[in-house]
Amino acid sequence: MPTVEGLQVGEQLNEGKTKIIYDLPSEPGCVLIVSKDRITAGDGAKAHDLKGKAEISTSTIAKVYEFLTLSGVRNHYVRRQSPISFVARRCSMVPIEWVTRRIATGSFIRRQKEVPEGYVFSPPKRETFFKDDA
Repeated sequence: MPTVEGLQVGEQLNEGKTKIIYDLPSEPGCVLIVSKDRITAGDGAKAHDLKGKAEISTSTIAKVYEFLTLSGVRNHYVRRQSPISFVARRCSMVPIEWVTRRIATGSFIRRQKEVPEGYVFSPPKRETFFKDDA
C-alpha cells in the first residue's frame, strides 16, 4: 500500500486543480486531502506552480475548520496531517464555489462588459457559483 504524507493510503478518489483526495483504509470513513503548489485562473485555463502555496492553503484550511469546530459547527475536518495535508471525514461536497477578485479580468469582464479590464475592486469582489468541473 502506498504512503502519502506519512499515511498508508488506498485508492485515489479524486484529483482537482488544487487538491488530491485519497481513501484511508486504516481510518474507515476518512480521507486524506493533499494540497498542491498549484494556482489557477480562468477555470484552470491558466495554471502554474507556486512553491509554498500548498502549505499556505492547508494552514488556512486547518485554522478555519478548527475555529468552526471550536464554535460548535460540525464539519468534515479531523486533523492536520502534515504541512500540506489534512484528514477529513468522507462526505459529499456541496457544489458551491466562492471566488474573490481584486482585479477585474477574465470571465468577470466577459460577464460584466461595463467594467473595464484591470479595474481594482476595493474591497475585493466576492462571487458565488455552482461548481461544475465537468
